[in-house]
Amino acid sequence: MRTLTLEIAGDYGLFKKPYSPMSPVSYPLPPPPSVLGMLGAILGLDKGAYHQALGWEQVRIGIGLRAPVRVFRAALNLLQTKDGTDAYFRPRAGQSTHTQVPCELLREPHFRLHVAGLPTALADALAVQLRAGRSAYTVTLGLANCLADVHWIGEAEAEPIAADAWAASTAVPLTDGVQIHYEDARRYQRLRLPTRMDATRTVHRYQEIVLAEDGQPLHGQGGTGVLYALDDAIIAFL
Repeated sequence: MRTLTLEIAGDYGLFKKPYSPMSPVSYPLPPPPSVLGMLGAILGLDKGAYHQALGWEQVRIGIGLRAPVRVFRAALNLLQTKDGTDAYFRPRAGQSTHTQVPCELLREPHFRLHVAGLPTALADALAVQLRAGRSAYTVTLGLANCLADVHWIGEAEAEPIAADAWAASTAVPLTDGVQIHYEDARRYQRLRLPTRMDATRTVHRYQEIVLAEDGQPLHGQGGTGVLYALDDAIIAFL
């Protein structure tokens, strides 16, 4: 299976959990629908069309941590623009237009993304853009002001491996037969992520996953059809 690999990093990131609209908290890694948005930005696809163009139903995304999970909490000063400002976003007389919203952001996040299952023409176009260091639109880590740096790593064929003991460099889905070897003195997160979302922002599939917060390989065994060999690494698609 043809797999393109890239890395994305920045000073801050916020991939908001849906149950925290007023005081946002972040997933520790970008959910696959967020990764599709990044790919759409690189390719210059319209925000209403990139889901279908990239094939959201069949594209496969693997996500690994390249730096430990670090969280930064701060209150962001926001401007209420709905009715508290004029057409030039100047505060109206006698109205309080500023509000502070507590947020949880990722500090210096760094991820390695593996993308498989793209249509051939778009996979070729994405590889050209990444090799040249180009992006049609600005790539961000969730919020518009969390700017991201994108680096091309390469492409290879992902080959399924037998369900023996493994050390995965990505987050791993907790499907039938997957056993995680939790090690002392290491921190893990087990959470439920949206993995399939269409252009109307309707989630069609959630997946329970586990990742090691220190960014080091995750050890386990089992899970036929879940783990793949990619060059000298073992990865899983979510």
